[in-house]
Amino acid sequence: MQRFNEVTEYFENTIKSKLNSIPNKIKSIVTEIRIKVNQPIVIITLNDRYYLSEFGLSNIPHNCSSVTRNEFNECIKKMCNYSFFTFENQINEGYLTLKNGHRVGVCGSFSNNGEIISCNDIYSMNVRIARHIKTYGKYIAENFINSRNHLLILGKPASGKTTLLRDIATELSANKIKVLVSDERNEIAAGFNGKYEFELGPFCDVISNCKKQVSAEIAIRTMSPDVIIFDEIGFNDADILKKLSNSGVFTIATLHSFDNGTNSFILNQLSSEGFNPTIIYLDNIGDIPRYEYSYTND
Repeated sequence: MQRFNEVTEYFENTIKSKLNSIPNKIKSIVTEIRIKVNQPIVIITLNDRYYLSEFGLSNIPHNCSSVTRNEFNECIKKMCNYSFFTFENQINEGYLTLKNGHRVGVCGSFSNNGEIISCNDIYSMNVRIARHIKTYGKYIAENFINSRNHLLILGKPASGKTTLLRDIATELSANKIKVLVSDERNEIAAGFNGKYEFELGPFCDVISNCKKQVSAEIAIRTMSPDVIIFDEIGFNDADILKKLSNSGVFTIATLHSFDNGTNSFILNQLSSEGFNPTIIYLDNIGDIPRYEYSYTND
């Protein structure tokens, strides 16, 4: 519930009051708060989805008041500490990082050069509540140490991939494995004002707000890592992973996938580039990770 209360401080007072009316037992399992201009507030929990009405949670949008433009803009301003342009680079990448590791995705109207100019260009946001949950990181880390093979964690959005990645990094550091976390969107360690919200251990270093290609080159040249951890790899990252493998550095990364990866274009591309990881798949948050296969064993 503490994490939920941390997030509500960033909302406009009318919205904050409605959020605070949610029962405490629900607050403790809320994962996302989604708001849109002229639409009802949506609450996502670990096991259900609701609208937020004047009288609490509802399964139907009727009698749920919509968020006004002024209310929405006040939320954005508070999240930016009333300095919109200080957070301009993050906003133009589609997100904001809040204190304590909470994350806000933003959508709206971009200009011709790919920038959001003002609050009025943003129409919706998704506030994702960060929690440092102990999952199956110890189990995965032990298997990784024993196998000494690259590892890809697959799963659909919001299945717990980043949470598991954070847990694995902590466990590897506890085993004196030199880990470098490439925290491109500042979500794994959650740095804020020179401090990391999630301490990953003395053997773990973090490079935040930096493109994967750049952070990988810095890591190899200066930090001599045993393992580099990435979140959300894509089509443009195959060459990076191949270079790291050729440099003698193991990689652990996450990849969005709606199945076990057998039909993943990105995974097939990585395989064609000679990157042959062990695959595990997450069905939902908290579920036991399923080891699917390892290309090296084919």
